[in-house]
Amino acid sequence: MEKMATFVEMSDLSALSAEELTSIVRQGAVLRLPYLEGRLFQAQEQVGRFEKKYGTTLDSLTVQGLPENANYEMHEDFIEWEYWSDFLRKTGSTVGRVKSLLEKVEAVVGVR
Repeated sequence: MEKMATFVEMSDLSALSAEELTSIVRQGAVLRLPYLEGRLFQAQEQVGRFEKKYGTTLDSLTVQGLPENANYEMHEDFIEWEYWSDFLRKTGSTVGRVKSLLEKVEAVVGVR
């Protein structure tokens, strides 16, 4: 919340009516969610591509370490695989939070 407070003063948000703030959050979530889900799908595909290529998961490979005979391509893939895996985790978390927020907002809107 501290980061958001530096971006938007809480008093700016509280100055809006509950209806307006709910509408803004709902519309923003509805517009942003398809983009986030697209990026999530892309990350899932990339991670899946590496898992298929190497026949293992990144977690297993990290625990076991790269094989002694790992070539340059595998080292490069490992770095990219770590990126996509981290991106998948973060984006999945964000999608979950946005969906949860949208459900809460929809519940408030449904009450009215």
